[in-house]
Amino acid sequence: MAEAIVSFLLEKLGEHFIEGATVEAKFLFGVRDKVEDAKRELRIMMRGFLKDADAKARGGDERVRIWVQEITDAAYDLDDVVATFLRQTYSHVPDHDFVGFGKNIKELVEHLTNPTSGVVSICGMGGLGKTTLAREVYRRSEVKTHFNCFAWVYVSQQFQPKEILEEILFNLLSPSDNRRKEIKAMLNDEVVTKLHQVLQQKKCLVVLDDVWTIEAWDILKAAFSENTKLLITTRIKDVAEHAKKERRGFVCEPQTLTDEESWELLEKKASYLQSIKAINPNNYEEMKKLGKNMLKHCGGLPLAVVVLGGLLSEKQTVDEWGTLHDNVKELINKGEERIDEQVYKGVFAVLGLSYDELPYQLKPCFLHLANFPGDYEINVKELCKLWTAEGFVLNDNEAHKCLMALVHRSMVQVGNRSSIVGRIKTCRMHDLMRDLSLEKARSENFLSLMNFQEAEGSGVSTQVMPTSKIRRLAVHSNKNIVSQLLPLTNNRDGCLRSLICFGPEEDLRYLGDLFKPLFNCFYMLRVLKFENISSFGRTRLFTKEIGRLIHLRFLSLRYYGEYQLPSSMANLRCLQTLDLRGDAVSSKMVVDSMNIVFSKLDQLRHLYLPIFDVAFLDQLRLDNLKNLETLVNFDTSYCKLDDLSMLTKLTKLRILTKKGLGEFKPAFNLQSLDIINYIDDPEESSEMDKVPSLSSCLRIQKLKVNGPFLSRLQENILPPNLVKVTLENTYLKVDPMPILGKLSKLRILVLVSLSYYGKKIVCCKDDFSQLESLSLQRLGRLEEWRVEEGTLSKLCYLEMNHCWGLKSYPHGLKKHHYSQGN
Repeated sequence: MAEAIVSFLLEKLGEHFIEGATVEAKFLFGVRDKVEDAKRELRIMMRGFLKDADAKARGGDERVRIWVQEITDAAYDLDDVVATFLRQTYSHVPDHDFVGFGKNIKELVEHLTNPTSGVVSICGMGGLGKTTLAREVYRRSEVKTHFNCFAWVYVSQQFQPKEILEEILFNLLSPSDNRRKEIKAMLNDEVVTKLHQVLQQKKCLVVLDDVWTIEAWDILKAAFSENTKLLITTRIKDVAEHAKKERRGFVCEPQTLTDEESWELLEKKASYLQSIKAINPNNYEEMKKLGKNMLKHCGGLPLAVVVLGGLLSEKQTVDEWGTLHDNVKELINKGEERIDEQVYKGVFAVLGLSYDELPYQLKPCFLHLANFPGDYEINVKELCKLWTAEGFVLNDNEAHKCLMALVHRSMVQVGNRSSIVGRIKTCRMHDLMRDLSLEKARSENFLSLMNFQEAEGSGVSTQVMPTSKIRRLAVHSNKNIVSQLLPLTNNRDGCLRSLICFGPEEDLRYLGDLFKPLFNCFYMLRVLKFENISSFGRTRLFTKEIGRLIHLRFLSLRYYGEYQLPSSMANLRCLQTLDLRGDAVSSKMVVDSMNIVFSKLDQLRHLYLPIFDVAFLDQLRLDNLKNLETLVNFDTSYCKLDDLSMLTKLTKLRILTKKGLGEFKPAFNLQSLDIINYIDDPEESSEMDKVPSLSSCLRIQKLKVNGPFLSRLQENILPPNLVKVTLENTYLKVDPMPILGKLSKLRILVLVSLSYYGKKIVCCKDDFSQLESLSLQRLGRLEEWRVEEGTLSKLCYLEMNHCWGLKSYPHGLKKHHYSQGN
């Protein structure tokens, strides 16, 4: 790890000195070249030296280990000094690497589609592939056509019952934003009752992934009606047997992979082996022999096999395979005293080697993932912003490349993908891989974790507040977090760079009491992330001391309550991401202070504004934010539309309006546009002045319109290159399909919640030539849907929910093409 930290510091030192030479001494001929030469020589010497030292430290040389840690700390300290000196003011994605479990799949499909089975469980040790097996069954056509409604939730050890049940409701109902808020506001008993009602009306399959205790099952089961089919994954056999007895169930216990299945899976990960087999059979056979020897240490666990395959995918010669083979053997022989089962000794050795073999720039990215709780669905866009803010990478695109490299090595699992380009939207870590990340992060003093959830829920003693230097702190809490964190402010070394907190909404309400001492102590902070904060009747959330955090790059403080930004926030000149989403109670003073702040934050790239509950006399000015790429909750009641034309780098925009958009002119680079008209009465909406023509916006691919803008779509309104369109509560009175069908690149169309107020829609001949996914939800007045020959030729997914009045489905639509949820 010292190699990774020092290498990145060298890169930044070069940038800082070159920048300084440019600004302060541009007249010095050749300064840039000299700095680059010095940086290159130092990088070569230090990387080789520290890589060897890291290896010796891992080999058990305590003296070298301490020395490496001291170098790492010194590198961090030097970075702090430099910074201070310079600034003094898928649905679930199919698993293409799936191997084995053919018999298990057949059994599981049979029991899931058999009405006599109420709950089906997959039980086995960690890393066996339970979730992968469940996902493979979940996407089978026999299962998709048997049920008309689906939900998948991760339970995990530190689960919150209400959040799990809410997530199931969200899966089943696909609710609007307002409906989501209503569900979130329900009491626990109300959520249970509502979910039970919904499940009684549908033929549903609900997947409960990673259930750890009988108590967890007993808490959740009351919400599920008798006709609901449940698929459970668990490591604990008692959980599976208990559920089986209560709901006429079946328990599937997959076996580990055979030697041949393990080799088949490894070949899929190291796909170049087939080419070597054709070109040089002798080399292939030697690599196969080495590979099978290494696979013996994986114990047939798919997780260990794919991680080993990811390692070998970067090594394409016999010599490289031989070196890795020797390293695995050495780690196995050394072993770990805390690991009792022999199979896990091999697994942890393989997982540990996957970290040791990472390129230096990927190591901090992997260790940073230890911030997140187990089974946490990580938002990839936010993760990339965090890595950029931390300085692991230069920008979000580089961060995404690093994430994809970790995915390629099977060290990170893919969650959901973008519906347009297949880009990863969420990711997560397997429990064993997260254990590795957390262990390495702690041993290398990269991250400290205070997990009060474990302390209260599983009998583990409460974490002691760290007394040594800590650079990053993650807090997982399910109780009063303020009292837990206040002792942290007694640590006056000021070296904390990142503070990230996870906890349920009700436990973070009075976090404002913590911020003043926090801002005073930790002026080196680069990342500060808290959410669900409230300051009603308490200390004002933002105090002037926040202006001391001049190195801050990522600030996320989603909250509800009295709202005012102190003018000292204008000192946060390094800020890249500012997330203030929430419902804010405020006054005209807010705009005054915000204008002062935003006039200085010229490095800001991503801005998420709160939703205010009052109108303002003055306008919020954003035209100075020239580097802005994301702007969410731009409200025309207090923001100037003209400012948008000045934001030339803007790619994502969400507009709130109550008075129309007039002469709105989007930035040229805009790719995603979300327009929300929050007028209370649709009848008050006037014609044609609500939506300007967007036909000249050639780069917009995603368009979402929510609210009553006009009675019919016009050909000259929509951008021509749209790939995804979502219409919600638009109350269109004229069939929109003839206009939408002419969009030659449209792949995804969602019509939801009275987006169309008529009784008949027609998909005309040869229209929708590229449409792959169509969702019709809560179109209560729709009675007739006609599809002419030659249209919807590429449709592969159709979702229909609560279209109660529809009398029949169009001829020619194959049943396996759609998921019906009436």
